[in-house]
Amino acid sequence: MRLKDKVVVITGSSSGIGEATAYAFAKEGAKVVVNSKSNISGGKKVLEKIKKEGGEAIYIQADVSNPKQAKTLIDKTVKKYGTLDILINNAGGYESANFLTASKDHYLKIFDNNLFGTINCSQYAAKIMLAKGGGKILNTASVYGLEHTGDPGGMAYSIAKAAVISLTKNLAKLWSPKILVNAVAPGYVHIRQFNSIPKKVQKEMIAEMRLRRWIEPAEIAEAFLLLAKNDAITGEVLVVDAGFTLK
Repeated sequence: MRLKDKVVVITGSSSGIGEATAYAFAKEGAKVVVNSKSNISGGKKVLEKIKKEGGEAIYIQADVSNPKQAKTLIDKTVKKYGTLDILINNAGGYESANFLTASKDHYLKIFDNNLFGTINCSQYAAKIMLAKGGGKILNTASVYGLEHTGDPGGMAYSIAKAAVISLTKNLAKLWSPKILVNAVAPGYVHIRQFNSIPKKVQKEMIAEMRLRRWIEPAEIAEAFLLLAKNDAITGEVLVVDAGFTLK
């Protein structure tokens, strides 16, 4: 297994895409650092499942939008395992707000959750990776960062994810050839939060995807595995969207 004993930090891994990614990397033999900001019970459940299945993992609670806590996450990882090979910046979140009335605080909250956490963790992880000669940083972007959907409720999220994509490409240039930096841009993923969306709206969302179905979190995890294993890809955005962006 190419990922055996590799140390991987996965932010926002107590549920959804992050949870599935934690399981996928653990099955490949990686040493997984599970993280969450507030869902501590969820993070510990992910940890317990990995260990029950024979994997190696620890759980570290941290709000990565806070630079000090992001540093603590990386520091505790290195203290436990001695190094850091892969960082997956997955922490984020969507919150709808009417563009005409959305406050600056709304934008700052979305940017904190989706962009600044990625910046913070990348800064501290890169110091470790550059010192040891290499590593990989993988970011969770979104098709909303690629497409100009005009969604009036999702402007802040779209802008934040577009910034993550720009950050990905800039860091890939900045830190090449030592650190490979890539992103995965999911479409509509079947996560728990979608269950609260009205059925009519769910059908409309599914209709936007050519495959006419939700994307499963495990399918996004597979994309992260591909990028983690490949040593010839950097600065790329791997779109996994069930045909959402297909013209």
